[in-house]
Amino acid sequence: MHKLVLSWGSCITTGALSRLSYNSPGRVLCPNLEQLIWEFDVSHVPLFYFRLFFSPHLKRVTLSTRFLLPTLGPEALRPLAEAVSCLPTSLEYLSLVCGLGREPLRSAISSFVCRSGSSLRSFGSSEPLSEAAFNHLMRLPNLRSWVVYEPLRTLPLAPFPSLEELRLGPAALPWLHLLAAHGDDQLRNGLAPPPAMLNTNVKATLKLLNCPENTPIDPILLSLISSFRNLVTLCVANYYCNKEGSCLFRLTDDDVENFAVALPSLVSLQLGGVCSSNACHTSISSLLSISIHCLGLTLLEIHFNTQSILDDIQRLLDEDPGRDKPRCKLQSLLVGCLPLQVCREDARKVAMGFAYIFPRLKKFSGLLSDPDGSWSWEWVASGLQG
Repeated sequence: MHKLVLSWGSCITTGALSRLSYNSPGRVLCPNLEQLIWEFDVSHVPLFYFRLFFSPHLKRVTLSTRFLLPTLGPEALRPLAEAVSCLPTSLEYLSLVCGLGREPLRSAISSFVCRSGSSLRSFGSSEPLSEAAFNHLMRLPNLRSWVVYEPLRTLPLAPFPSLEELRLGPAALPWLHLLAAHGDDQLRNGLAPPPAMLNTNVKATLKLLNCPENTPIDPILLSLISSFRNLVTLCVANYYCNKEGSCLFRLTDDDVENFAVALPSLVSLQLGGVCSSNACHTSISSLLSISIHCLGLTLLEIHFNTQSILDDIQRLLDEDPGRDKPRCKLQSLLVGCLPLQVCREDARKVAMGFAYIFPRLKKFSGLLSDPDGSWSWEWVASGLQG
């Protein structure tokens, strides 16, 4: 067995693990295990049996919980901390989502990070790290993916020599300014970056960026993200804006065009789930800019206003200067709960406009609008197929 998942539905008991441990040669239950995923309740789960799964081939470990008693003291956390302390430093992937932020767990995780070396390629922990652990992690030569919850406020000279994927928690969003500005002081002073930074700067290596929920999508955010010039995947997970109905999307068509020009390698672009307010200042012209400049795009979610969509489409068809330019190959557009109120006859014209922007478009997905709006989108989709 190479992969083991111990989930809430597994119902594994202390007695069962105890009996298994007696029959395990060398106290290793799965000698060929490479990946362990364990969802636990620290108040009663038998984590002291964790060593049963310390296979010499173990490469990937995920420890997580969905329920923790807020009154748990250090003694209740000690089994989990001891399990983390015994993790082999040969791990390639470690994810710890426990949500405690208390001793002794914090110290155990920081200690593991400080002992880690070139084998570690992916790390994520909801527990804050010590300053020493944070600085050590930023210098690991093969770290490709990191989930950051509470970063430091400073950066070493050459952080993240190989980082490709970065996922930011809510407290880590301000850190984006530091990463985006890294190396700019040297350029402003007329100094060339050290040779080691020329091809290993995070602004050149980063390919995936996830921003936290409820992040305002404005020109300032886009200017920071545009610094990561080889970005392939961008996700800002605003699910239909916020509960008060206020739209967090604050861009114009020009903002979107400048962004698309700066990041031509984008394949997946999600700038917040489309909300129902229809109050944004972008039109379908934004979609055309993305289609022309990001030719590899296969996933798109972005706000655009549909109140004057017929006039906007006619303007594009009459005046578009990029008529002969190639378009991306997008086949499905996420529209969520975006209102669309057009009659069946006008739906044909809307379909013509979308086909002009995305020649390979086949459907609209994620529909959560009112019944009338849903029918309008279905009419437009049928026009694409016809």
